[in-house]
Amino acid sequence: MRRLGRSFYCQEPVKLAKALLGKLMVHESPEGLTSGVVVETEAYLGRGDRASHGYMGKRTKRNEVLYLGCGLAYVYVAHGHALFNVTAAPPGEPTAVLIRALEPRDGIELMAKRRGLKLGSERSLRLLCSGPGRLTKAMGITKEHNGLDLTKGPVYFTDIGLHPRRVASAPRIGVDYAGEDALKPLRFYVEGSPYVSRK
Repeated sequence: MRRLGRSFYCQEPVKLAKALLGKLMVHESPEGLTSGVVVETEAYLGRGDRASHGYMGKRTKRNEVLYLGCGLAYVYVAHGHALFNVTAAPPGEPTAVLIRALEPRDGIELMAKRRGLKLGSERSLRLLCSGPGRLTKAMGITKEHNGLDLTKGPVYFTDIGLHPRRVASAPRIGVDYAGEDALKPLRFYVEGSPYVSRK
């Protein structure tokens, strides 16, 4: 499958968050290939966004990847779960898009094994990648993938010709500490998708 190129990722975070909806996220791991269609994202705007790890230009060993350019995986652990982000534009600014939910496509049995779930119902399939911590576990994404170049590594995105008809927006989840910034409608999701983590 053809990987999306650098220019795709070099969009400001709100545009990238919307553009990633409908794209296929793929992980070619030693265990096998898994993939899912992106149905929910969140944009993080960098220096001026109190919910961003790069707020006020803060630069640490943990968030260094945010400053290294577009199209890199920024993976960090929160509450015991790896969370997968894509670095956005402009290059050198700490902006990113969090991938919040996928519609599972390939390697569903492997995903379920990683999650410790039994398949057999629509509900179990919906829950497989519904949430940022769930999808990383299902996709085999760990902190070891932090800094990975999405244009050439085993984790990447590809365009399969899906263009969501209706995209809804809402406040981001779990960023109450960010004050007014927590209320901004910077979470985007495919309206009507049963795989979205929260409406």
